[in-house]
Amino acid sequence: MSDAFTPTPTKPHNPALDGLRAIAVLAVFVHHMGLLPGGYLGVDLFLVLSGFLITGLLLAEHDRTGRISLRAFWGRRAFRLLPAFYVFAVVGIPLVLLLKDHSDQVQFLWNGLASVFYVANIQRTFNPPGGDSWFGHTWTLSMEEQFYLLWPLALVVICGRSRLRRRLPTLLISAILLVVSWREILIVDGQENLRIYFGPDGRVDSLMVGCLLGVWRHQAVAPPALGWSVRGPRQAEILRDVARLGPAALMALVALFVFGPDLHGRPNWLAYGGYTAVAAIAAVAVLAADQQRPTWLARFLGTRVMTWIGRISYSFYLWHFPVTGTALDKLMPRVGRVPAAGVALVISMGLASASYYLVERPVQRRRPAWTNPGTSRVPRQRTERPAAAGVTVPAVSLTVPVPGPGPGLPANATPVPGVPGGSGSGG
Repeated sequence: MSDAFTPTPTKPHNPALDGLRAIAVLAVFVHHMGLLPGGYLGVDLFLVLSGFLITGLLLAEHDRTGRISLRAFWGRRAFRLLPAFYVFAVVGIPLVLLLKDHSDQVQFLWNGLASVFYVANIQRTFNPPGGDSWFGHTWTLSMEEQFYLLWPLALVVICGRSRLRRRLPTLLISAILLVVSWREILIVDGQENLRIYFGPDGRVDSLMVGCLLGVWRHQAVAPPALGWSVRGPRQAEILRDVARLGPAALMALVALFVFGPDLHGRPNWLAYGGYTAVAAIAAVAVLAADQQRPTWLARFLGTRVMTWIGRISYSFYLWHFPVTGTALDKLMPRVGRVPAAGVALVISMGLASASYYLVERPVQRRRPAWTNPGTSRVPRQRTERPAAAGVTVPAVSLTVPVPGPGPGLPANATPVPGVPGGSGSGG
């Protein structure tokens, strides 16, 4: 393991990453209250973080056990995400039946079905947002669930072939460029900006940027005998230098949250490669938090308030959307936007805390043992050349913390739902 690049394998949890989750979900909350034009770009920070952490988790499991257990991974995701989501969905049924008219109830039914089956993003691709005040934000959860389904399958195939494994960064870069090119085709075809924003085919590059960062990080610390890379030390030096740019990247993200363009109408600069650029900036911030460099940034992100908000970010994301919608509709005309945002924040925090402590944590404590990847198998070991015979390097168990759960607009603009909350801590 390179001395130049110091991962944190002894820590099962990195508070600085929780701090990034807090920044992302708060940016989206303020956006939905109409106080932060570009707060929807918290979506991209979450997507990059999810791609990074899930990729590192799966690659570490492969090195440790010689395989990736899809059953265990999908089981962990189900126990982590489904209980809180189903409680959220069930609570909405009586409220909609009692308070909404027939058309809203029909919309609730169709959007609820799309959300439960995690195809809400596909639905919104062809049916841009209307007045749905309960499931309007779940498109990001669908995007994450689709990622959880397909990316581990791809890694099983790639990790099983040494030639593909060594070329994984190239494959990911090619996929990112393909998405950027596809967005250009959609623009030429005359598609609206929201079609690109909600479509999985137009936004998956942010997840892939996170995956690419996770692969590079893994290559930097994995021994050459495991067949990942022979340039680990040099790669480690580069990542160490990039991590120092974390404060600048975080400041750039905040500026984008404040000055981001409206998403309605014709495609803007974000569609012309901007989403990929934002994802790259977010990746630098994620790397800095992961490596806890510089230390003052890690201390800020790891404060108690930030980490607590990060831990409850999945439930906060679930509940904040109907709360902000109600606050804007019922409370803002009476007290003003900022006071209404304060009330909505307190209520959202309260509901999120109840969901986290009464639903999420109890379920996690009772998660069955089969959801944990096996540790009894002997990791497969490789040597690059016959000349290296007699020198074996044990597989490195790289512990990667599992991800946590996804505007001041112009007068005629409408906040756009969206931040993934599905990548919650707990495996």
